Amino acid sequence: MLLDLPHEASHGEANRDPTASAAEVAAGVEPAADADLETPAGLGDVLLYPTSADGLVHVGALALALWFAELSGILTAPFLRLYSGILVLVLKIFVVGYIIFYLGYCVFDSSRGGKRAPCMTLAPTPDRGELFSQTLLLLAGTAISFWPAAIYYGVTLRVDAWTVLLGAVCGFFWPMSLLTAVLFDGIDALNPVLIARSILVTLPAYLVLTLELGVLAILALAVSLVSAQLPVPRVFCTAAYLYLLLIGTHLLGRHYRRHRDRLDWEL
Repeated sequence: MLLDLPHEASHGEANRDPTASAAEVAAGVEPAADADLETPAGLGDVLLYPTSADGLVHVGALALALWFAELSGILTAPFLRLYSGILVLVLKIFVVGYIIFYLGYCVFDSSRGGKRAPCMTLAPTPDRGELFSQTLLLLAGTAISFWPAAIYYGVTLRVDAWTVLLGAVCGFFWPMSLLTAVLFDGIDALNPVLIARSILVTLPAYLVLTLELGVLAILALAVSLVSAQLPVPRVFCTAAYLYLLLIGTHLLGRHYRRHRDRLDWEL
């Protein structure tokens, strides 16, 4: 399971720096001292995170895969009828499952010092059970973060100032919930006390992190609004969303790497 990757990477490597990136581990390269560990990445460096060959291939291939899933429904609708929708659903489940796995691996690799989107040959190939478990854990982390806003909306059935305020407060906890869901193994990732403590001990940096992720969300919204006004192929918009998601995973992973001593997760 992806959650076991930090432990798998360290099996039999007791003398190797546990903060080495996945590429360094696979190549057997001893990482340098942690001289630049606390140095924030420059804006350009963060924005270029997905621009490795593997990152760009994944952005393009996954955007095309989602587009093909939609196209298959249109092409098969005349003779499969209702079953064409089932076909689209199955295809999307597999593609989205792989997207979740790759994004999680990017968080893990960034937490080990990765500077660019990693090559998937360095990660174990996930089976359906692993993808399902990873997805469930991320969904559970999301549910833990947003349950107050969800309950309020479920009771009132309206979007008002309180709904927006609760959503914003819940969204503040969401990045740390996702980070623990990726890096922890099992139910420990869903411990609200752990999530709250981890936010408090890194609060200034975490505020910056949430601001950066908020900017990425605004950029994604801008892509959606622009694509609605211009004849932009849907596949390009999907690629833009995936590009922004990769940047977000890098920011999450770097947050753990830079503050792992304060977090004290013992991973």
